[in-house]
Amino acid sequence: MASDMIISDTMLAGLIVVLGMVVVYLIIREIRIMKTSNRALELNLEKDKLALLQQHEAKKAFPFTRLSPEQTAEIRQVQEDTAAIETTVFAKEKLLEARLARLENIVKAKKLDNLLTNAGEQEKKVK
Repeated sequence: MASDMIISDTMLAGLIVVLGMVVVYLIIREIRIMKTSNRALELNLEKDKLALLQQHEAKKAFPFTRLSPEQTAEIRQVQEDTAAIETTVFAKEKLLEARLARLENIVKAKKLDNLLTNAGEQEKKVK
């Protein structure tokens, strides 16, 4: 009986090879399942994106189809008035910035002149 239970080296090597093949099969199977599940998730995400884009486009095109020519003319007039006011405001801002810069430079020049005259007077007092 003891001699029947002896496992030879070839049987052990064969058993290890079979177990190795089973492990490799399970690893490959898991990788394939992982890839297909990722792809399914990507497809669902793309479908959701497409649905959102379609909803957005449907909302964009609809409201202006019901406006009358008078309403669109009024809208254009308001836009033109707004552009004219923006231009006027920009010009006034630039003019104000230029005047402030000029005023600052005049004040600096006066201060420097006063400092120079004070320095001159101090020099005269010291001599």
